[in-house]
Amino acid sequence: MSETSSEYFGPFAARLQAFIDEKKSLGCRYTEEERLAHKFDDMSREYDCSGGLSPELVNAFIQYQPNWQATTQKRRISFLQNFGRYLLNHDIQAFLPGYDALRAAAVNFKPYIFSHKEIDELFCLSDQIHPNCRQSHIFYPVLFRVLYGTGMRISEALRLTMKDIDLKEKVIRVVDPKNHKDRHLPISGSLAEYCFWYCSRIHPVYHGTDLFFLSNRGDGHYSRNNIQVYFNTLIRRMGLAYHGYKGGGPHLHCLRHTFCVHSLEKMLRKGIPHGTALQLLSAYMGHGSISATGRYLQLTAEAFPDLTEKVESMYGDIFPRFEPAKEIKMPYEDD
Repeated sequence: MSETSSEYFGPFAARLQAFIDEKKSLGCRYTEEERLAHKFDDMSREYDCSGGLSPELVNAFIQYQPNWQATTQKRRISFLQNFGRYLLNHDIQAFLPGYDALRAAAVNFKPYIFSHKEIDELFCLSDQIHPNCRQSHIFYPVLFRVLYGTGMRISEALRLTMKDIDLKEKVIRVVDPKNHKDRHLPISGSLAEYCFWYCSRIHPVYHGTDLFFLSNRGDGHYSRNNIQVYFNTLIRRMGLAYHGYKGGGPHLHCLRHTFCVHSLEKMLRKGIPHGTALQLLSAYMGHGSISATGRYLQLTAEAFPDLTEKVESMYGDIFPRFEPAKEIKMPYEDD
């Protein structure tokens, strides 16, 4: 097992390269897994791997670190489970990690759920961005509404192309997302109006393969890090404390969590049984299982205590809407 390759240099070099190549040949993107493979390759050089994938190496690679995000450890475990099975299929001994190590970290993580008032304030601040050459005064008001109004992941939103947006039918198509489950997301008429407003300013002429959220800089892709930084700026202006992803306070991904909670709230107030509501939301979100969606019931009860009792009022549609407007007009357009 001492073979090396141009990509990897540890004791599993050739096997890592073959494993990644095999996954990509099957149509998997495996971008994140390839990054993890290089980290694993670096660490493996410090261990005796003559007997295969050892428990010592596995446990060291998945050992939770204070600076990790909530999903980092889970990704490492998943990577080694898949790579370990690959080794076993090629008659190489491998220790497969379990998810027991996740429990302590998972119990302590709790996403921030925006109130309806806070969501309105976030939209108001984004609408007041003054016109600039980077077009952020057009980009952010629509991006934040799309993230909250659909529960999309930021990575999914930034990969949307013009052919994925059907404003006539009010449907957004999410292609090859995290769980590799394509989704067709019905959107409210108010969100469709904002998307139409955005298209009229950014895409007067376009090709179907053009990015929907198209930057006028570089290769046309917006930077997730820059978006998070700007989001944090607005959060501070709202008077909300932000201490990092695990330290508490709102994070950009919390718009997805908030969509889930607010959608469940509206469905429960509408009298939809919680089991049916969870199934609808799970399919809409692209969750791998109902259990992944079920945790939002507790968060919904905490955010709206009256729902722990008998639902008394029924209002609204299932998914979040925005205040109807005869014409979308930002504050700066009066200047």
